Amino acid sequence: MNNNNSFNFIDSQYSTPQGAYYDNTGRMGGGGGMGGPTDSFDNELPLLEELGINFDHIRSKTLSVLNPLKKIDSHIMDDTDLGGPILFGLLLGFSLLMSGKIQFGYIYGLGLIGCVSMYIVLNLMSEKGIDIYRVISVLGYCLLPMIFLSFTSLIININGMVGYILIGFAIVWSTYSASKMFVKVLSMIDQRILVAYPVGLLYTGFALITAF
Repeated sequence: MNNNNSFNFIDSQYSTPQGAYYDNTGRMGGGGGMGGPTDSFDNELPLLEELGINFDHIRSKTLSVLNPLKKIDSHIMDDTDLGGPILFGLLLGFSLLMSGKIQFGYIYGLGLIGCVSMYIVLNLMSEKGIDIYRVISVLGYCLLPMIFLSFTSLIININGMVGYILIGFAIVWSTYSASKMFVKVLSMIDQRILVAYPVGLLYTGFALITAF
């Protein structure tokens, strides 16, 4: 009987508590069931937010371009959202591809030159200054009228009088929306025409790619 009691005492001293676990260093952790190691995953951000893609921001900025007469919030460009501009660039290239034009290189080449040029011009003109990512965001979102023009060219021939009117309308629409955002964010209301001129030249280039 004494031997059995001794074995039971030793076993109770060296047994592992229920729910306990050992980490990689050999140290025993407390018993938390299955929830312990996985709790950290509950606090992680969604993958799309980590990549800088926020669909609420994309929707609000898209609506601002679709309704250029609506008052713009001065904080609309506080975040450097590049998901929308990349998506719109792909849509423009895809719509041109449907009409037999492979223009992805021209789109992103012109876009890169235009964004860098506008970044330099705006920082020379404004006291606040703006970073290159916000310039890309504004100019990219305001490509939306060019996308409409490109899809319209799949239905009707835009190399005529009606087409020229649509091209001019798309250029004015994009230029108005982009210049409005820039002057609102940078507090350059008195310099809107000076901002609109280089922006209009950029979107004229996109319109020429779309039409021809």
